[in-house]
Amino acid sequence: MEDAVRKFINTQPDGVKISEMEETLRQSRLRLGYVTRKLLNEGKVVKIENKYYPTVSNEGVSEARGNNY
Repeated sequence: MEDAVRKFINTQPDGVKISEMEETLRQSRLRLGYVTRKLLNEGKVVKIENKYYPTVSNEGVSEARGNNY
């Protein structure tokens, strides 16, 4: 599941909301919230306001945009 969520986020350079992932990935909002939080904590995605973005590298997007939990 984590791989599917991460791959989907990586295809969305303009960011994606959990509700958009819910429709596409056909998973519950609760499950997606758990998975995205794990990815966020591991530095694999970045959250800005209510959207998730792919990280460019370990230093890339998260430092440029700031970690917004």
